[in-house]
Amino acid sequence: MKKAELLNDLFSFDGRVIIITGGAGAIGSALAELLGSLGANVVISDINAERVAKVAADVQEKTGQETLGLVADSTDENQLKELVEKVVAKFGKISGLVNNVGWGAATDIWGSNTDKMVQSYKLNTLGAYNLTKFCMPYLEKEENASVIFSNSRVGNTPSPEFIEYSTAKAGLLNMAKSMAVVSGPKVRFNTVIIGSVDNGESTLDAGFTLEMLDKINNSMVMKRRGFPMDIANGIMFLMSKAASWVTGVDLTLDGGGRYESKMPKKEE
Repeated sequence: MKKAELLNDLFSFDGRVIIITGGAGAIGSALAELLGSLGANVVISDINAERVAKVAADVQEKTGQETLGLVADSTDENQLKELVEKVVAKFGKISGLVNNVGWGAATDIWGSNTDKMVQSYKLNTLGAYNLTKFCMPYLEKEENASVIFSNSRVGNTPSPEFIEYSTAKAGLLNMAKSMAVVSGPKVRFNTVIIGSVDNGESTLDAGFTLEMLDKINNSMVMKRRGFPMDIANGIMFLMSKAASWVTGVDLTLDGGGRYESKMPKKEE
């Protein structure tokens, strides 16, 4: 097989139907366009009806692949069940799922309460569990079926400033591994650990200030925060044939992380 043919085969998504939650956001929309460009029929779900319709229309226009935009609240189990039913009614199958939805505001470790902790768990962890459960009967019928969980560096490192979000994401991390060990070889489960990404206004909404972001940029190995497509490329790889023997892993996409020398700074 020639090089071009091999690459086309490894990274072809022809005939695959992929659901992306939180698909109207920066990372979700970048991933939808990427997978659509590689031949997938993408289903974008989001709570923002106007935004999800626009993103789906844009992706379909750019890729030429039929793209579906559906409104669904990931904290509502019934809406997630209806989402799966609509996808199957439209395309007849589900080949992959990206549990991308998630969000968390800056909250000090002693500044939360029961309701806030539970709401964060419902959005960041429980929604992914329910949607995955509803998709499993269809995923198990597909070749190289794959489920991806979007996680965060706050989910695997001490993060007392984001106690609600970090606790929910830590639970999600373990849940993905548990699903992986009982689902092989039929369905693969992997997680992307996402570092600081330029998501536009949503980054500031989460509690970051421009001063904080500038400090992060300067301390990162790659000297910049990630772009949405950086994350989309990593997710695409984990869902492709090239990763057909990869399951239960945490792929860190954080530009090399943050590094500060232990040595004193030299005087200029």
